[in-house]
Amino acid sequence: MARLTFVAGKGGVGKTTVSCALALHLAAQKPRARVLLMSTDPAHSLADMLQVKLKSSPSRLAGAKGKLFAWQIDSDKEFQKFLAGNRDAILNIVESGTFFSKAEIAPLLDTTLPGMAEVAGLLSIQEMVEAEKYGHIIVDTAPFGHTLRLFELPGHFQRFLDFLNVASCRDELLARRFGGRMARPAHAFLERWQDVLRQLREAFSAKQADICLVTSPETFSLNEAARSLDALSESVPEMKAGRVVLNRVTDSPGRCEHCRVRAGMAKKAQAFLKRRFPRLPVLLGPDPGNPILGIALLKTFGDVVFAAKKAASAQQSALSQTPGKAYRGFAQMRPDACSTKIKLQQMEWPRVSTPLSFTVGKGGVGKTTVTAALAFHARLAQKVPVTVCSTDPAPSLDDIFQKPIGDQRVSVLGDAKFAAVELDSIGDFNRWAARIKQQLNAEMTMQSGGVHVDLTFEREVFSALLEVVPPGVDEIFAIFRILGLLEEDLIEERHPSGAKAGLVLIDMAPTGHALELLRMPERVLLWSRLLLKSLAAHRTLALAQDVAVELASLGQQVRRLIEIMRNPKRSRVFAVMLPEPVPDQQTERLLKAVRALDLGVDSLFVNRVLAGNPGCERCEQARQWQQATIEKLAGKYPRYPIYIAREFPGEIAGAAALKRFTGELWRIA
Repeated sequence: MARLTFVAGKGGVGKTTVSCALALHLAAQKPRARVLLMSTDPAHSLADMLQVKLKSSPSRLAGAKGKLFAWQIDSDKEFQKFLAGNRDAILNIVESGTFFSKAEIAPLLDTTLPGMAEVAGLLSIQEMVEAEKYGHIIVDTAPFGHTLRLFELPGHFQRFLDFLNVASCRDELLARRFGGRMARPAHAFLERWQDVLRQLREAFSAKQADICLVTSPETFSLNEAARSLDALSESVPEMKAGRVVLNRVTDSPGRCEHCRVRAGMAKKAQAFLKRRFPRLPVLLGPDPGNPILGIALLKTFGDVVFAAKKAASAQQSALSQTPGKAYRGFAQMRPDACSTKIKLQQMEWPRVSTPLSFTVGKGGVGKTTVTAALAFHARLAQKVPVTVCSTDPAPSLDDIFQKPIGDQRVSVLGDAKFAAVELDSIGDFNRWAARIKQQLNAEMTMQSGGVHVDLTFEREVFSALLEVVPPGVDEIFAIFRILGLLEEDLIEERHPSGAKAGLVLIDMAPTGHALELLRMPERVLLWSRLLLKSLAAHRTLALAQDVAVELASLGQQVRRLIEIMRNPKRSRVFAVMLPEPVPDQQTERLLKAVRALDLGVDSLFVNRVLAGNPGCERCEQARQWQQATIEKLAGKYPRYPIYIAREFPGEIAGAAALKRFTGELWRIA
């Protein structure tokens, strides 16, 4: 069985860089072994990082030493492949075990389902393990909150199989109840997937798999790394971390004040990691000041991080060389090609002009910082109540507001009208499931057309289904909570007293899962319509009537939310990026997808832009690369403002830091 290494961590810490570097290093070290580099992140960047075109199936990576293959998973394709082989079996079991027919359930199964990225990732990993083609599989994962969902999926799959097993036994149970005997039906589908789950449990065991945890020296990243391993130990104890890579380390700062601050952060980070994870080796990934792109440079980076110290020190200087034409995909962005003629206009931070707003971007670009800054400025300048809400399963609002924040609104920064909340979607689902179970238990039997109908078995089936925490629950219940905020009049203009309406700013999960949430209202509306249509045939049953009433109410609420989201006077999207080639490409794809959803883009924030540091070669090289990226933005996005926020030393956390951060801003003229 293949050895699995999951490269995991907070968004933006360099997981893809480390994944590519590790795969290239391993393939070169073991030229006879087949190594697979695969990505389960819905916002893939393997191709951007490697600067090659990748297929939607494993393909040999030309230019790499050894036998290295790469694969960016097409989640829709992989999930449809799963359905093609199992759709009829699932429908047959559901039809045999409930009062729904195949014709009623099939449309639901054929729609785009939530959590498809995680399910497709799990199925793809299982397929590669079962094929036994590779000796080592390196998995570049989504940001940790959603990667934890991936690790939890085998348990959820087991509960789903338990549900199907209960549903498949209705005839046996009824025969037993009425004194007869009937053999338990054999379902090849259930037997096959029980074998798959056994294989996954073995593949995910500490014997076959390990986690390479990636972090950066920032306090937010370090705190998230600690929380991530705590959550992993609690939820999936069989998965173990094997090492930590502290990435973007600055050493030898010289006289540069910026580099001295970064070097100090790196030393404190090493001490934190050794204290927090004393049994894990801590490897260092240097920050050369330029993007690490292309096979050659990524291979050198892998040798620096993962090779012996002597070999690493000999290679490290090569990382800071100007890449020139080696950056084929970014040849137009070479530092020596930039014109240095960007005109900037200093201005105040923009007003939040709509009651509801969403902040989107690649992981690690500073979405939470920009969201908090927009909210902070709005509270001071616009004198309105403000709520910041995080939908990220690995949130960091508590870091930036320096206060514990949970799934209920709490005031922050000592201001009763400035609130924050971090959504707990799993908790919301469990509370909802408990309420539905209580309703089911209260209705053991029902009357239908004068005939006594025993629905004890249906209750058992639905109870088994409610034990499954579905993948994608984050996106579904985030929508429910946003609807809840609307009902609380936080952003509705219904203030007879004349008080100003409040603002709600949504700090989104990283790119791939943010788009899933933004697509979710339309999907929820479609599912509610399909379920209502399915329940129509059973409208004489009290249970079906109760569910239909809830679905009809939900459909009305979701339609209101869709209207608000698509109304540019009521909802806008703020995008955040870093001035680097890979975030630039991801932002371009993200904004194209946002516009396709008919959502209005308010503006683009380019975060952590370096000011000039005369005499520092590293900072000057980084600044030139940033400038080469920024120069292209006005031509790409002529329809909305582009703001420049400079990089500040240290963390943006607390009222004083937010005041400094919002005290200056530039706009591309």
